[in-house]
Amino acid sequence: MTAPTGQIHDLGYKRYAGARLASAQRWIVVMRNHIAHAWKTWWRFKSGLGLAVIVTVIAGGVMFLLQDRTVKGVVLPSGIAATLTDGTLPRAIQWYSRVAFLVSLTIGARVVAGDMQSGAFTFYFARSVRPRDYVIGKLVGNFLLVALIYMAGPLVLAIARLGLAESTDQLIDLLPVIPKALAIGALGALAFSTVPLGFSALVQNPRYSMALWASYYLIVGGMAWVLSAATDSGVAALDLAASLDRIAFWLYDLELVWGRAKRIDPYVALGSVLAHAGVAIAIVVWQVRRAHLRGIGGGS
Repeated sequence: MTAPTGQIHDLGYKRYAGARLASAQRWIVVMRNHIAHAWKTWWRFKSGLGLAVIVTVIAGGVMFLLQDRTVKGVVLPSGIAATLTDGTLPRAIQWYSRVAFLVSLTIGARVVAGDMQSGAFTFYFARSVRPRDYVIGKLVGNFLLVALIYMAGPLVLAIARLGLAESTDQLIDLLPVIPKALAIGALGALAFSTVPLGFSALVQNPRYSMALWASYYLIVGGMAWVLSAATDSGVAALDLAASLDRIAFWLYDLELVWGRAKRIDPYVALGSVLAHAGVAIAIVVWQVRRAHLRGIGGGS
């Protein structure tokens, strides 16, 4: 009697023979996935981008049509009231902050918490994605999304301001408005891409992380402004929107007569934005490494 023998059948498995990314480029996959996910439905990012376009169109229209009128509460270093030609761009920063905050609620404040809740770390870490690949990919992807709002809009307005130059000499003198617009745009994009991401790493429920970020931005920021008005101090720098406003007017050599950003020293405002971003990045790194070391994903 012949002993039974087993047979192995080819079930169609084929070894992957495509292109492979170097380990130093794995964060790019995470970044692309983050951007693609944000772009899928209109309410995550597209609606915010549409609002930013509306803000830019209205601000540009005001700059062109009402350029000789003055801006209330904004003066030049000489004490003369600034015109809408010079004051529209820094004044529009507060509106870009509002749009960026809405986008941060639908995307940034949900990122890490959503991945923890859904078990996405199992997918990432099982495929040799290191914690730093995840952190860099999410940070860069989130920054690029917010930059489409906070950098592109001011840049368009800066170009429009150059178009209103009355002579070639004035055009040359106005060229610094371009790097200034990029500078305030980069700071705003940094703030609204990193800070909500930090809050998303604090808890594992996306709704709770959204509530935490909204509470900090609206309530803590508002309380800081009220306390600043009562004590005549610069504690209002805790309000990210007010700090960004102050930096914008400082960059464009304009002074505020009244408003929540008036009492903030520009250097304190800059330090506040950078400190917020630094702390938020540190929280994300710590939480992701902690999740990885605890064995979420089971990879190395």
